[in-house]
Amino acid sequence: MKRNTLRISICLRIAGFVLLTGLLSVLRAQTPPAEAPIPDNDTSAYHLALLDYKAGRFQEALNALDAPGATSVSSNFNIIILKSRILTELKRYNEAEKTLAPFLTPTGPIEIQMAMADLLLRKRDYNGATKFYNLALAAKPGDPDIMLMLVYSRIGASDLISAAKIASQLKPLDQANPSYYFARAAIAQSTDKRQESENDIETARTMYGITVTERYLKTYIEVLSAPGKNSLMTPASTNATSTNTPPAAAKP
Repeated sequence: MKRNTLRISICLRIAGFVLLTGLLSVLRAQTPPAEAPIPDNDTSAYHLALLDYKAGRFQEALNALDAPGATSVSSNFNIIILKSRILTELKRYNEAEKTLAPFLTPTGPIEIQMAMADLLLRKRDYNGATKFYNLALAAKPGDPDIMLMLVYSRIGASDLISAAKIASQLKPLDQANPSYYFARAAIAQSTDKRQESENDIETARTMYGITVTERYLKTYIEVLSAPGKNSLMTPASTNATSTNTPPAAAKP
């Protein structure tokens, strides 16, 4: 009798597990994707603009998004972000801000917050950039690319203590991300320790390869070579290959 009762109990548990697994599968299948795909009638315009943007053809990219028949900018976050970044590259900062402004909330999409932060950094509004990088970091704690951009923004604001504090939280042995070395290089360069800065960038190049390092180096040069200030570019930086690739933390 006890054996039969045990067998029945085991069978009921197995049946319950199978039923629960099936229910979870159905629920997962009904869950909508995190981000809706680009509408079919806008795919070609968006991708054409994206290709032009990555190739540095910023006016052509803007023309593609503004072409007759293209989906309205306000209808898709991908398009909003891309257009704001194109306008930023064209130094049409006010237009870029107007494109992003309706979607900026403390709990809004992190990509929108990053686009605004990068825009403000390019405008040399370092405190404004810090605000939006912090919002993005709150949504994605510990992200090394966001932390690196925070280091840059605090250096721009001459707040080296905060920059060093943020940099100290980055990991030197991160196998996928060289932010630690670029943060160190930026701080060293801003305190006239140019040899240390050059050494850090060379270490990044050795560990992560030329392609990754040059992408980060391009951003390093763009945001830290402020007009009217001592250049933060190292001798090694002058050999960087311009790629027109957006920063790792700032891709549309």
